[in-house]
Amino acid sequence: MENKTITLHTRNKLINLNSQVLKYRLMIAYSLLLILIGVCSETPHDLWTGTVHIFMSPSNLLTDYFAVGNFGSAFFNSGILTLASVLLVKSRGVTVSGPLIAAFFTVSGFSFFGKNLYNSLPIIIGVYLYAKTVRKPYSQFLLVALFGSSSSPVISYLTFGTGLPLPLGILLGYAVGILVGFLLPPLASQFLQFHQGFSLYNVGFTSGIVAMFVTSAFRLFGGDITIPNLLSTEYHVKSAIFLFVLFTLLFIMGYLLNHRSFKGMRTIFASSGKLVTDFVVIAEIGATFMNMALMGFLMLGFIFIMGGELSGPLIGGILTVVGFSAFGNHWRNSLPILIGVVLASKLSPEFSRETFTVLLTAIFGTSLAPISGYYGAFYGILAGFFHMTLVSNVAYLHGGLNLYNNGFSCGFVAAFMVPLLDTITQVKRGKKHAGKRKI
Repeated sequence: MENKTITLHTRNKLINLNSQVLKYRLMIAYSLLLILIGVCSETPHDLWTGTVHIFMSPSNLLTDYFAVGNFGSAFFNSGILTLASVLLVKSRGVTVSGPLIAAFFTVSGFSFFGKNLYNSLPIIIGVYLYAKTVRKPYSQFLLVALFGSSSSPVISYLTFGTGLPLPLGILLGYAVGILVGFLLPPLASQFLQFHQGFSLYNVGFTSGIVAMFVTSAFRLFGGDITIPNLLSTEYHVKSAIFLFVLFTLLFIMGYLLNHRSFKGMRTIFASSGKLVTDFVVIAEIGATFMNMALMGFLMLGFIFIMGGELSGPLIGGILTVVGFSAFGNHWRNSLPILIGVVLASKLSPEFSRETFTVLLTAIFGTSLAPISGYYGAFYGILAGFFHMTLVSNVAYLHGGLNLYNNGFSCGFVAAFMVPLLDTITQVKRGKKHAGKRKI
């Protein structure tokens, strides 16, 4: 069964060339903006030192690059990796779509707490080797290559976190990383059926499974993976200003591209968001940008209402949700998830005071938004509730070597809920039809 979620087509005669050029230019401009912020925020020495610290960090969850490096080096790292991703895809002539926008922003977001150029490259190479092995265009698997860098801490941890001599650590890290990248495309295609498209972070779930096997093998041979908790809220105000300006510009750009109208917004809000829902296709790029901006403002407002402070992981979470707002997320299907997570935290003595954990879980928990959009807000709240109960217990399975820990948890929640919800729906339909026959 072909997985449309991870398949990109290199040619589409119906696509307007000028529109594609504009989309690429906007993504390149976004990447350069991140780089510019990084360069202008630090002295050359501090920028270099911070970047080196980021590259040499084990990078497993939770490793905030604001804490490992500094404000400028975190932005510089995000900009460089995002630019490299955009240029890689552009070189293959791939059409910019909702899934691709989601991938770019996810790469950008997670580059604030776990991804860097050193640990992402082996995954990309591994996916490339898989494409060559099965004799299919590499462009078909680019989404897996970009999303699959969620397993990048495997490379960094084996290189810098095990105490091995550096040359041996590099060799082992890259060998395992390339193998992981090679395994991801066939597994991602199959695991989509596990949650039936009701978890948006499909590759994140797949990466969690792969990282779980790597972690288990490491522990089998006496290894011990320490899960860090490096966080910095030192740059809360600067980060808030950046995000507010970014979302404002994104909304204005969308409004202008949409011919100064809100056409298409209702279509987006009416969709369930279940994979595969490409808002660029169903509502055009202008409406998609406005939806992305609105979701960014929603996430930012949610953090302020909850009394949280921005850090690398929270910025990563917000940017990821903004990206997936071109590919499934909107306020109507995402808000119930937020409510469900908060309700679960209020009932838990363990999480009632853990504001950061609740915020991160809720923001990334919007991967379950399709459940809310398809079955209704009540079940979305229930999905958020279940996600909060599960997410804190699955990190041990992969040792933090999968950056999409919430995506891993959401896959299990969706797989648990969807068959039950389908049964409930069938029973209700049966009763409704029986009632009509009696009438």
